[in-house]
Amino acid sequence: MLVTEVRVILTEESRWAVETDDLSRTRVIYPSRGAAIAAGVHMAMAEDAVLMIHGIEIEPKKSRHFSAQ
Repeated sequence: MLVTEVRVILTEESRWAVETDDLSRTRVIYPSRGAAIAAGVHMAMAEDAVLMIHGIEIEPKKSRHFSAQ
């Protein structure tokens, strides 16, 4: 399995989870945000993947694009 991105997310059921972008779309639920972050760090390091930690947001943040201009 090729994993390039590992995400720590808050699920629709208000539980913290780690999910990957591989073909199986693996999602594992953890008892706390801290436990999910620790697992996400470990998984991202093992897979040499990018780790994205999502927070709780009422409104999505605006996208920021950085260019060499």
